[in-house]
Amino acid sequence: MARARVGQELHFEIKNETGLLGRVISCLAVADVYIEHLSAYSAGEKGYFQAITKNNDAALKALATFIPDIKTRDVLIVEFENKVGTLAPVAKLLGNHNIGIDYVYGTSGDGFKIVGIFSTQDNAKAAELINSAPA
Repeated sequence: MARARVGQELHFEIKNETGLLGRVISCLAVADVYIEHLSAYSAGEKGYFQAITKNNDAALKALATFIPDIKTRDVLIVEFENKVGTLAPVAKLLGNHNIGIDYVYGTSGDGFKIVGIFSTQDNAKAAELINSAPA
């Protein structure tokens, strides 16, 4: 079906300003922080960022210069085959086991796999269910 593991995501909100994404990304680049997954969006006056990096400690240190309140939280990182319908069995499996999904975002950058980042009500149990499901 898919492979899953629990990882750490950086999450913060900040006043939405033109050029904010560039400032955040440049700050991480100067600190030599590799971004694996990123979701950034604005809603009214606020900008929201969710990022998984190869070195969250370095990212936290670099961003702390202008973002005072960054949270680290567990997320479920799921790799799927890049085919139509591969998310459906995962979503159904979690629903059938009463594991709510708070949010999900993902990418299919390499053309062979899709990576979904989930925040669920029980990431460890979700990973165990996904990894033990028949292919």
